[in-house]
This record gives sequence, structure tokens and C-alpha cells, in this order.
Amino acid sequence: MKISSVAPQGVANRSVQHCVLVVEDELLIRYMLSDGIRFAGYRVIEACNADEALTLFVASPPDLIVTDIRMPGSIDGVGLVAVVRKTHPNLPVIIASSHLEGTSAILDAATHFVAKPYSMDEVATMVESELAKSQRAMIPRKREALLQSWRHKRRQ
Repeated sequence: MKISSVAPQGVANRSVQHCVLVVEDELLIRYMLSDGIRFAGYRVIEACNADEALTLFVASPPDLIVTDIRMPGSIDGVGLVAVVRKTHPNLPVIIASSHLEGTSAILDAATHFVAKPYSMDEVATMVESELAKSQRAMIPRKREALLQSWRHKRRQ
């Protein structure tokens, strides 16, 4: 497990409040993916398999998950997404894999697929887009929660 929020020198840390969980068993791919997302200004948590990812997820849910499908451990990337969906149905997930089989059951509005080999620009753009959509979706819920709180205080 590796956690870092430091963007390379000269890169604005504009999105440091967003945390991305990268789940990839191939070390070099995980490093490249994590560094690219970190370079885009996001905080990154790394897991080498879905079991480790679930432990990290339970401790502190990220804002987005990028995961491979085929990994060692008791569950794979498809299983990881299925477990996450039980408690966080709208959490953005990007599946980055060369294996498409088994993904149809988990592909929904919040789950996206990018085929390996992919360009880092493609993944970074997808991460930024999904986090922006997720943020916009949260604004009405936050506004409604604030209004409810304000109404409750006025009644007291």
C-alpha cells in the first residue's frame, strides 16, 4: 500500500481533496497509473489486489476507484466493484483491463471501462471527468441537506 498526495513540482494541486484508489497487481503498471493520476493533482492510494483495496475502502472510502479485473486474491476487480456498489452505488469506478469478460454485470452509469493498453492522458481525462460529474451530482444533495438543517433550526 502506498499513499501520496504530493503532485510533482510545477503541477497545481487543484484537486488534492479528491482521493483515487488505484487497484492493480502489476507493480510497474500500478506505479505508472498512480504517478499519472498524482501528476494530474489528485491524492492516490494504491492497492495490489482487491482484498487490500477493500480494507482501504472500508477505512476511508475514496472519491473514485481505478481497478484492474484479473488479480490474485479472494476476489477480482469485478467482485470489488460488486462489493463497493452495495454501500456506494454512485461511486465512480474505472475498470482498466485487457479483459472484458464478466464486466457486463457491473457496467452501469458510474462504472466505465478503458482497455489496456491505454494512454495516461486517456485515464487522466476520464478520472477528471468522472470526479467533476460526481461533484456536480453532490451539489443538489448538499444544498438540500443545508436547507433541511436550516428549516429544522427555524422550527426550534
